[in-house]
Amino acid sequence: MTDKQAQIMQTQSALIGWFSQWAAYCVAGAAYIFGLFLIQHTLVSFLLLTGIYGAWIATLYIARKDWHPGWWLVLFCLACFSLFTPLPSANVYWLPILPTETACLLVVLKPRYLGLLLAGTLWVGTGLTLSLVNKQLDIGAQIILLISFSSICGCTLMIQELALAHTRLQEYSAQVEELSVVRERNRIAREIHDTLGHALTLLAVQLETATQFEARGDPRLREKLLEARRVAKACLTDVRHSVEALRPDEALHGSLQEQLRKLVAEFESNCHGTNITLDLEEATQPLNPELSLALYRCAQEALTNIRKHAHATKVLLRLSTSAEQKGEVELTILDNGQGGAPLPEQSTSGFGLLGIRERVALLNGTLQAGPDSRGGWRVEVVLPLNKNQGRARISAPRTHDTREKV
Repeated sequence: MTDKQAQIMQTQSALIGWFSQWAAYCVAGAAYIFGLFLIQHTLVSFLLLTGIYGAWIATLYIARKDWHPGWWLVLFCLACFSLFTPLPSANVYWLPILPTETACLLVVLKPRYLGLLLAGTLWVGTGLTLSLVNKQLDIGAQIILLISFSSICGCTLMIQELALAHTRLQEYSAQVEELSVVRERNRIAREIHDTLGHALTLLAVQLETATQFEARGDPRLREKLLEARRVAKACLTDVRHSVEALRPDEALHGSLQEQLRKLVAEFESNCHGTNITLDLEEATQPLNPELSLALYRCAQEALTNIRKHAHATKVLLRLSTSAEQKGEVELTILDNGQGGAPLPEQSTSGFGLLGIRERVALLNGTLQAGPDSRGGWRVEVVLPLNKNQGRARISAPRTHDTREKV
């Protein structure tokens, strides 16, 4: 919800609250003025009229502060007494105002049947009083009175439901805002893991190789240390530009195929004993940045896990866009390394695989991760070109055969 929308909602809520708070007093005051000037009063009738309407307004004020059922019953009794005010004039069409307003207030009480019973009693009493004063049973007037009671009480119930819906909407808006914050935190966490985790893994591999060269007195030690320094500087650059890297439209420069080629070249330069085959199909239409970023991160995470855990000699990375007729793009990473040892339930998936799951689920794609039937490990990601067309389906090991430990 935007700040402008929230401001409009708060303004509307304030107006509704003001109207519901003062409308009842204004209507009761108007009914008293009608009764005061439309008929000729004696001292007794004036005092009785003033006392009943004054007591009704005071009781309503107290009832809204306390909400005890007894106060609402007092309002009901005062509305009934107002029907027996001495009426030396036949001009009594103002008389149903207070009973009708009281019925509107009572109809929202819990249990609902009690409020409806009291409102119905007021309608019957008002109709009988008008018939006695007019000394005739006017069916048309009774029907109009019934319609008036029903319509006004129905509007009151509708206003109450709208107020409750308004309150729920505000609560849901707060929940949506909180979920949006959590989602953004998760996205940032995924990006930090995918960028810094990948760079730090490379750095660890370089330093481990340098340690081995030192033990053997290998002259390539200096070259390996310089390469490790280059990786460290690149990692530092990623940290300094983390804000830009977190933006999906700036995370990838160039096409997805170009970035995958760079990723594979980097992998080969750090894993000399692993031969990687890159099989790319050029897309007939450009992939949107969100889709390209998700596929790139999935490939990056899969290669990082292969480097750290698989001990593979062959890796296949395939990007298939031949399924574009179905509105899908497929990424497959297959290696001939070890499938992994059984791990405890709580350790079956690290944050990297969790990040892949979340990325795929957000785009309504499918993920298959597990041992391949021909040996090794297979990760297969299928994403719809339009995320509204797909349905998220995640299939990854839970209790065993899990390679990732990140």
